Amino acid sequence: MRVYLRLLQFARPYGDFLPLYLLYMVLGIFFGIANFTLVIPLLNVLFGTTDTHTADAPAVLPHFALTIEYIKEVFNYYFAQILAAKGKQGALAYVCGVIIASVFFSNVFRYLGGKLLTKVRARVVQNLRGALYNRILDLELGYFSNERKGDLMSRLTNDVHEVEVSVVNTLTAVFKEPLTIAGFFILLFTMSAKLTVFTLVLLPLSGGIIASVAKRLRRQAALSQSTLGSMLSVIDETLGSIRVIKGFNAQAYILGKFRTQNDLYAQTTQSIDNTRDLASPFSEFAGVAVVAGLLYYGGSLVLSGGAGLSASAFITYIILFSQILTPAKALSGAFSNIQRGLVSGERVLRVIDTEPTIRDRPDAEVLPDFAQQIELRDVSFTYGDKPVLYDLNLTIKKGHT
Repeated sequence: MRVYLRLLQFARPYGDFLPLYLLYMVLGIFFGIANFTLVIPLLNVLFGTTDTHTADAPAVLPHFALTIEYIKEVFNYYFAQILAAKGKQGALAYVCGVIIASVFFSNVFRYLGGKLLTKVRARVVQNLRGALYNRILDLELGYFSNERKGDLMSRLTNDVHEVEVSVVNTLTAVFKEPLTIAGFFILLFTMSAKLTVFTLVLLPLSGGIIASVAKRLRRQAALSQSTLGSMLSVIDETLGSIRVIKGFNAQAYILGKFRTQNDLYAQTTQSIDNTRDLASPFSEFAGVAVVAGLLYYGGSLVLSGGAGLSASAFITYIILFSQILTPAKALSGAFSNIQRGLVSGERVLRVIDTEPTIRDRPDAEVLPDFAQQIELRDVSFTYGDKPVLYDLNLTIKKGHT
């Protein structure tokens, strides 16, 4: 999580997008959840049990208040008015119209939030690659003697790209899906606390297994990125020394080195894909298993009258809970996909955090701009005790060689 938050710092300043994105996200979640709560009045109309809403409907339009209760009372007020004036057919049309409007606004705010994140994604990648490139230019020559050029190229290209694909592209899942799940659970608690507590007991079991899968993915991703850097180093060595390789007839040797790294990278990538593909089906299976248990337990309570829910409310409860599976599956997939990007992020940040060992002294003089000429006066130089230059005087005018 520390690496993830560190990578998000490259999106600064947060004030440019965060408040507006949170607004779009909350409104999108609100209208998205509202779609499913309208199933209750829809079922009441179809089952002929509209007395539930008409009994709770206020006689006059309530005063404005920024609460869920106000929205519920306004809906019930107009529902009762239309039911009395146009009958069940009109009430059914009213509910369907509200559902369409709710879906429309949910998708509008989801689009606006996604459009805003596109700008953030481009900013993170731009700043990250720029910071890495600037650090490479600042480092002393001795650093490049100890580091392979192919590995640095891999960090500057593949690792930054992996951060974009695996980390930045999961911003929606990491921030939106937990809030969506929380919103659903708050609504489920208001409908039936007993059933919701029952589900909360079962869900952590699947969460623990998914966490172990994510940890395994991260270990495999570290090996994969390291192997890719080694393979690029072999390629760079081959292209830079092709005359030497052919001159000494060393094609078989260099080909063996390349095949070793290439085979290892292919095996590691396959293992990562197999493990990552396991996370989403398992989370879906675990969620369906919880829904099945909820159907049995909740159905028993409804039949015995201990649930405190009507038949339409219980069906709506099951529908709402089943909708948790979608963001939970997306969140599980995001945590699986993000592991490889976090390893790449660590490799990039390791270079960015490397401090140059050679620095200017605090009292170092700043050279003037090159305006007219370069002049050397009485320059001498020795290798140990052996002098090679004696009182050299040289003037080179600007634009001359």
